[in-house]
Amino acid sequence: MKSPVSRISNQDDVAFRLKPLAAISLVMMTCAALPEANAANVNADTTRPGAADEVQFDNIFLRTQAGQSVDVGRFMRGNVVSPGTYLVELVVNGARVSREEIRFASEGGGAGARPCLSRALLQRVGVDLGKADAAAGRAANAAAAEAEVCGDIGGLVPGASVDFDFEEQRLDVSVPQAYMRNSARGYVSPDLWDQGVNAGFLSYNANTFRTGGSGLDSTQSYLGVNAGVNVGAWHFRHQSSVTSSTGHATQLDNIATYVQHDVEKLRAQVTLGDSYTTGEIFDSVSFRGAQIATDDRMLPESLRGYAPVVRGTAESNARVTVRQNGQVLLETNVSPGPFEINDLYSTGYGGDLVVTVTEADGRTKTFTVPFASVAQLLRPGVTRFSATAGELRNNSLEDKPVFGQFTVQRGLTNTVTAYGGAVASTGYGAVNLGAALNTRVGAFSMDVTGSQTDVPDHSSMHGASLRIGYSKSFAPTDTNVAVAAYRFSSEGFLNLNDAASVRDIANRGGDIDALFRQRNRVQVTVNQRLGEHGTVYLTGSSQNYWNRSGTDTLYQAGYTNSFKYGTYSVTAGRNRTMDGRLSNEFMLSTTLPLGSSSYAPTLTTNITHNSDGATNTQANIGGSLGEFNQFTYNGYGNYNAGGAASSGTTGVSGTYRAPDATFNASASGGSGVNQISAGVAGSVVAHPGGVTFSQTVGDTFGIVQAPAAKGANVLSSPGTKVDSHGYAVIPYLSPYSMNGVDLDPKGTSTDVEFKSTSVQVAPRAGSVVMLKYDTVTGRAAMIRAPKLGDGALPFGASVEDVAGRSVGVVGQGSRIFARGLEDSGVLNVKWGEGAQEMCQISYTLPKQIEGTTGYLSVESKCVARKILVTEDGTQPHVNSGTR
Repeated sequence: MKSPVSRISNQDDVAFRLKPLAAISLVMMTCAALPEANAANVNADTTRPGAADEVQFDNIFLRTQAGQSVDVGRFMRGNVVSPGTYLVELVVNGARVSREEIRFASEGGGAGARPCLSRALLQRVGVDLGKADAAAGRAANAAAAEAEVCGDIGGLVPGASVDFDFEEQRLDVSVPQAYMRNSARGYVSPDLWDQGVNAGFLSYNANTFRTGGSGLDSTQSYLGVNAGVNVGAWHFRHQSSVTSSTGHATQLDNIATYVQHDVEKLRAQVTLGDSYTTGEIFDSVSFRGAQIATDDRMLPESLRGYAPVVRGTAESNARVTVRQNGQVLLETNVSPGPFEINDLYSTGYGGDLVVTVTEADGRTKTFTVPFASVAQLLRPGVTRFSATAGELRNNSLEDKPVFGQFTVQRGLTNTVTAYGGAVASTGYGAVNLGAALNTRVGAFSMDVTGSQTDVPDHSSMHGASLRIGYSKSFAPTDTNVAVAAYRFSSEGFLNLNDAASVRDIANRGGDIDALFRQRNRVQVTVNQRLGEHGTVYLTGSSQNYWNRSGTDTLYQAGYTNSFKYGTYSVTAGRNRTMDGRLSNEFMLSTTLPLGSSSYAPTLTTNITHNSDGATNTQANIGGSLGEFNQFTYNGYGNYNAGGAASSGTTGVSGTYRAPDATFNASASGGSGVNQISAGVAGSVVAHPGGVTFSQTVGDTFGIVQAPAAKGANVLSSPGTKVDSHGYAVIPYLSPYSMNGVDLDPKGTSTDVEFKSTSVQVAPRAGSVVMLKYDTVTGRAAMIRAPKLGDGALPFGASVEDVAGRSVGVVGQGSRIFARGLEDSGVLNVKWGEGAQEMCQISYTLPKQIEGTTGYLSVESKCVARKILVTEDGTQPHVNSGTR
């Protein structure tokens, strides 16, 4: 007997592949249900009394060719659950709250066991039993807190119900909102915070930048490293960078090295090692020591109260270097035009960032990104604190002092927040006291810091610093005063870093006036929306010093709007330095998509003119390609006219974001100067399942574990795929928040079935969590196996392997979709309990061919058991071939 084998395309079969057996069963039972059972659910709710015997089916249309009826009694009891204790996902009103061990008990001879819930558990998951008791007209019984209610909880909480999904091991509890305690949106119970697994990772960012021509011949290289090891609840982190350039010594910067552990009861993190103070009240400083500080991420998302973003403009394929306190935090290559760097590792809430942009022809420009903390308002009852003790880390100091610092903020009411702190160090002390107010005319903060510094061989310096902040959004005019800050410091006031520098200079016999002491500083940013006519913005800053004449002033104003095909902006800026030099700059920018498709490139132009008479004209064409936009490209032309000389430059750049790393390269040339650069960034992660390469990971991330699911896509991280070992890295997860991670089975082998493609997890900060997806492996095939004589198998008959495991259900035309098959074997088909109501199928699948897709189609026969095995002990041979 010939049994040809063919392949069925698996295009658009994702939904069918997930639960094909359930889909066939659902169709069968829906078609056969009695009219009076229309309200019944196929998956009968066994948590309700009598639910298991509510559903009945009419088998009048389910007959064998001999006219015998098909037994569908096995479908009449729904999801029958055996008594026992199950570890289930507890979901309340659609929100996952915990994993619990729930006892299922059978009462009154019911067909299925029902879940038993205690009053204590219901209260813990947010049910307000006080309201429920009052609604039911009964007194609360504290002694019965541990008493359990099995199945029907409607008698305990009016209108409540439970539903159990045995396959997903998920228990859904539905409770009317009136009987739920009010909780903030985004609240995740600490019981769900996942500590993660023991793991290690190494993230790297390496690039090299070479410039040649016109007497220039230099190479500059950078390697940034961020490494971590997690052991239990302790997290070790190390961040450093190495820079080298032609003619200069290689520089190694240890940015931060520390271990960290969260303290749930204090909503805080303990840090030991090299890190930064928080900077909310006093200026942020780098230290080596110990710190405990509040972590607002432990609050629900809706109750969380900032990190600097570096923005600028490059005229060519340029290198951007970001420094803080003389240390290199980041060095990266950017394409021509406006750029934004928003992925700096956290180094505290304060401290100026010095940004240097090096163009392809060697020209450099430097600017500072300041930070001013304003409107330190907290919600009523919320406390934020920090306590630090250690050695001040400042590479410019020969003598690094030891210091201690404590700060606290407390939300007193909706309108008032009080805050303050103190710093003590060798020869230095400071005290701060302030308040923030929320008023109808805006949010204000005002504080005063007094300090005293003992300067060796000099008289003591003491003074005060007044800081005022303001922010307000004016709804009637759509005006937003984003930041308005003013600070005045008396002549003798010093912060901790400046005091340490002054004392160090004095100890070396130097001039303490060499350190500029700030007198006034003002910052303002205003945005005015003009409805459909665009937005106008104005920024300005000014600062001067006690021991240096002149004022540093910067103003910038701009207008942005869109038109039918794109956007445009006009910017004007003026900068006056302390030595009196004045410069003006004007820029016009436009952005125009060159097509309407998702992969259409974008044309960007920038024209800049300055007060020296120089005009720079730049045009860029860039876009992305690939299913997940993993390829990006850019080509540009740049021309400088006026000024000292005219020059032109052209260049190209590209980036490829692979599943395991990001690669970039650029090249440019013109006016006797050429440039070439290349870089790579990514992470190597070691975890209990092995070693996995990935995109650059954050401090908190996850590992997908999906056995045999090579090629599955991670929907929350476009471009990330499960590797040949069944693992993938989710580079970023939000700590203490519920993260949903979904897999798309498209691209996996048809011999793999996902029991579930979605997992939710709430990781603790710094943890590496395992996200496990259960899969069933084994070959899949569509088997057509009529009875001998081509009699049709009864529709809906069950199909099991020799171990009694269900592998499918008979569909129309004696076709069976079966999964989890061996290369050859026997399947049992049953549509009743009698010997004449069952038969067996012998099958042999062809050898697997690497790279093939689709399901196999197998032809065989279903024969009675008594003739399946012959007298000599052999089985009839069922031929299989491929077509």
